[in-house]
Amino acid sequence: MTKNKLLKIKGFSLVELLVGIVITSIMMTAMYTSYTVVNKTYSQVSERAKISRSSRDLVSMLMRDVRMSGFRYYAGTHTINKFAEDTDSCFEGAGIRLPKTSYLAFNNGFTNQSLSHNPVVIRKNTLGYGSISETDAPSQTEIRSNMPDGYVDDQCCDQIQIVYEDFNQNNLNQPYQKFRITYFAEPRVVGGDARFAVYKTIESWQQPRSEEPVSCEFPTTGEWSDNCRDCVVKELVRDYITDMEFIPFDSKGKIIKDSSGRYPAPEITGIRDRLFDIRGVDIRLTFRSSDDFFKSNAPDSKKRIVTGLDNRSKEYTDKYLRDSVIVTVNTRNIGGGLF
Repeated sequence: MTKNKLLKIKGFSLVELLVGIVITSIMMTAMYTSYTVVNKTYSQVSERAKISRSSRDLVSMLMRDVRMSGFRYYAGTHTINKFAEDTDSCFEGAGIRLPKTSYLAFNNGFTNQSLSHNPVVIRKNTLGYGSISETDAPSQTEIRSNMPDGYVDDQCCDQIQIVYEDFNQNNLNQPYQKFRITYFAEPRVVGGDARFAVYKTIESWQQPRSEEPVSCEFPTTGEWSDNCRDCVVKELVRDYITDMEFIPFDSKGKIIKDSSGRYPAPEITGIRDRLFDIRGVDIRLTFRSSDDFFKSNAPDSKKRIVTGLDNRSKEYTDKYLRDSVIVTVNTRNIGGGLF
């Protein structure tokens, strides 16, 4: 092979290859960096959207139920006459005369049964379900003490109970219906991740006449039961709740509470008569991300603060993102001479 032919052979020199590798590496690094930034941004936006979606869903449920609180069904002439026809086996064919308003009554601390309605009851810093009285306070301590180390929280969460009435003309043994919906929080630990979750229970007041034979008289006593078609027994509503806060206020926009900061409840004798002064409820829900959101824990000097209502704020140093939603719901069925 001649020297001229050798000179015509084309290729890359070692220097050119090295330069190409360096340029390619720079481009790959830039692309990976861009991808990482975009992916992280997407993950953060996704986490925020997930928290926002959970908040909106739960808020919608609470708004619907709080607006129903205190609702009482009034039977019209047609309903009363139709019910008498359907019960014509009683009172020598005259049928049972259905009262215009509900005959259902339960013991809530009032001697006047016309006030036994408890439209909205809010109990501060109450975990679990139930009508928590002062004698039950140790059970709250027990619930919180069973949380994993480092997760004892004395401010989550409030409990709210909502009572309203309905009517079922097809139920001759108990045409008037009374429901109690309770939203509450309980600890939940999955795979070592400890947090709180929101649960919901729906009960029905059972005060029916006997089934066989059908009694022609309405009873005067009954009890709450979770055994009904529309009842719900401790349904998990939303996970990863950080705090759930409810504040009742009156027609002047003032918070209804006693000197100890407690809201009206049947078991609190000094303020329970103000249950019927509630005209609205401020609601704050705070959720946290399921995964780490921040790169590192916050130093004590720069704790992440979640501001609550009624002088209720909390500080955090972990890597979770927390976001709150606050709404005000009017209790349109309470007051106005209905009680």
